[in-house]
Amino acid sequence: MADQANGPDSNGAMGGRRTTLVIHRTDFVICLIILAAALVLFYATTQFEAVADVLSQNIGPGLFPQILLVVIIALSLALPFEHLFLERGASRLDQDRSEPIRPLTLITMGLLIATVALMPLLGTVLTMAAVCIGLPTLWGERRLRVIIPFALLFPAGVTIVFSVILKVHFEPGLLGLLAD
Repeated sequence: MADQANGPDSNGAMGGRRTTLVIHRTDFVICLIILAAALVLFYATTQFEAVADVLSQNIGPGLFPQILLVVIIALSLALPFEHLFLERGASRLDQDRSEPIRPLTLITMGLLIATVALMPLLGTVLTMAAVCIGLPTLWGERRLRVIIPFALLFPAGVTIVFSVILKVHFEPGLLGLLAD
């Protein structure tokens, strides 16, 4: 089943014939890139050395990142088939992707990279609080009655779940070490 179309075809190519395929070509390439990166990172997690006693747990240091990478791999494997579940299929994906990346997306990436770079100084809990303040503010949230409880309760909840219940110790950071 093929008909002439001027827009992108179901494989993400402009012009030519529009066909219905099971695998979306653009998403397949993206999937391969994500898989390659995830597999390299998964291998890197197998090379982790033993952790310090203060950070030790009943599990190896690579388990949490490996769980996250397995989830990323599973989701990326579904990516080439996403168009099959959309009402307008691949044409909807291709139309949405024709818009350029918004500057706010790049600013968000920069903020998160800067926050991760500051993590050795701030520590895990303060880094979470900084993200909980920075991202909503960057995205236009101005109500302090929303931002402040979020910035206090989310890091506190994560800390309770991991430090108290799971006995996983967070990196205190330089500021945390100076406070002791």
